Amino acid sequence: MLLPSPLAHDYYSFFYLLGFAVAGALLLWEGWRRQYPLRPWLLVVAGSSLLLILGTKLITLSGPDWQYLWQHGLSQSQGQRSVLGGLLGATLALAGLRRWLGFGRGVFDAFALPFIIGLAVQGVGCLLTGCCFGTAAPEHLPWAVAYAPGTLAFLTQVDQGLLPAGAAHSLALHPAQLYQLLLCMGIAGALIGTRHRAWPAGLRFLLMLGLYAAGRCGLEFWRAPLGDVVGAGSWHGVKPVQMALLLAAGALLGYYAWILRRPRAAVVAAEIVPANQPGRTLPGAVALLALTAALGPQWLALPEQLVVKALLLPVVVLELGFWLLPSLTGRAQLALRAGLAALFMLLTSQAPAPPDSARATPRQSYTSISVGGTAGSSTQFFESPDYGCSGTTYPVSRYRQRYTIGSLGVARTLPVRRSGTLTLGLNASLGRSQFRPLQDTTVFVNGRSTFNTRPFEQGHARLYAFSPYVELAHPRYLRLGLGVHLGNVAYDQVYKPGELVRSRAQFLFEIGKFPLLYFHSSINYGLLGLGDGTSTVGIGSGFGQENFRLTGGLALVNSQWSGLDHAHPESERTLGFIRSSVLVKQRWEIEPVFLTNLTDVYRFSLQTRYRLPSRPR
Repeated sequence: MLLPSPLAHDYYSFFYLLGFAVAGALLLWEGWRRQYPLRPWLLVVAGSSLLLILGTKLITLSGPDWQYLWQHGLSQSQGQRSVLGGLLGATLALAGLRRWLGFGRGVFDAFALPFIIGLAVQGVGCLLTGCCFGTAAPEHLPWAVAYAPGTLAFLTQVDQGLLPAGAAHSLALHPAQLYQLLLCMGIAGALIGTRHRAWPAGLRFLLMLGLYAAGRCGLEFWRAPLGDVVGAGSWHGVKPVQMALLLAAGALLGYYAWILRRPRAAVVAAEIVPANQPGRTLPGAVALLALTAALGPQWLALPEQLVVKALLLPVVVLELGFWLLPSLTGRAQLALRAGLAALFMLLTSQAPAPPDSARATPRQSYTSISVGGTAGSSTQFFESPDYGCSGTTYPVSRYRQRYTIGSLGVARTLPVRRSGTLTLGLNASLGRSQFRPLQDTTVFVNGRSTFNTRPFEQGHARLYAFSPYVELAHPRYLRLGLGVHLGNVAYDQVYKPGELVRSRAQFLFEIGKFPLLYFHSSINYGLLGLGDGTSTVGIGSGFGQENFRLTGGLALVNSQWSGLDHAHPESERTLGFIRSSVLVKQRWEIEPVFLTNLTDVYRFSLQTRYRLPSRPR
């Protein structure tokens, strides 16, 4: 089986984030099933995720790197990852946070199955990308894989003299990534098969660690030394990491068997469900947010930062609100109490009852007409320091793009239960993009310059898109939008400069009490999905007004600072955005959006909507 080159397909990043999404969803479900309080549980999930990410990178540092880190601090990670460090980091985070917040040892068991399933999902990206590749396999092996030119496996074999540089693909290899995926699924099956057994708290997590260490020890025989960033090399045919894994597996499984055979093992303690402790949850969330900000994009990719912050920001908002509540009086306290109750109930999948005024208002449906436009300028450059687990850098072209797009839309809004609304809409957009190439980059493999990218020609093209969407909203508490852009959407393909994005999903999520405080996140929603794909996460408020909203926070676009001009600090890659919405006389709505990194990415969008007269239902 020949697998495609990462120069055209960024599989690893997609499955890396998908693994976190799947594990996070399972963890939230597990916390709900165990009746854990939401705010401390979100803090545990966020903290363990953050330490897992850091652990995967810290374990790859060499002795000199650690010495430099101790004396001066490293400016950035090496772009390499190993799940062995992630396991250690997540375990330490769980041990510390459970004691800080009052959870029992059962919190370890809650993480066992989601972690191993998330690791299996990420393994699909490793297999398709070619990082942590396997050893040479017989050509006749039915499940052997080969990788296309440009992949780490291919370049390694060329560097070792096993392949000519012009070969069509690499030599046949054992799919070591697939072996690990099957190992993870086997461990998941064992955990599911024993879920009804009454074991002492923490024993399932111990079983998961022991089985993975034992299985990974055996799998190392089929993993190429250069495909593994931890424990490369060998001693009498055995890698140092295998010896460490063998000792860890023996200790973990031995301790598991000893605990299980003790007479007290039959007596299972009840699940410890801690109470909310704002005095501990809030400082913990703020400390993790500060650590995330301090690490910055040098250690945490922006999607990783968004994952952690999306878990922590609702905790901070809720805890601050409940902390401020006793100091308020009268109407201010009632408004804050209602907003916090709505946010808490929505975060725990419970719909708040509508206010009396909403019940008394006649339910109406109406049609909206919208006109808008967006214009932007950006440098398209796509670094790949995190190509797979190996941190290998590959060549990518840079180019400068300017685009202008106009849009016309129509939407129908219908009332639904509990004062909500359902909006069905369609936008049609037309515009133009101009792009010109900048200097090309050079790929480095194992510190050696390998080849340059091919030149990218200057050009311009027509952009157009049809964008159907559906939006479910409560006028004061919730807004959820889903849709898709179809057509010539954008010229911001990560590994294919100059090629069109033909389709792109769009997503919007806002929750809170809109006149007071709410959380906002979006992915390519509305005009921000055209020309240059844009995602945002932030906090907003109506400042007590029903017809006004102001939102600000971080933005992620496919455009990046070049990263090659060291005269610019890394902080300039961070983008900020500000968005406002003003409703005038219940008919006109004006929504401007501006985002920039103050160096080479600028974007401004403006949309106006008019609500046609409606009839009472």
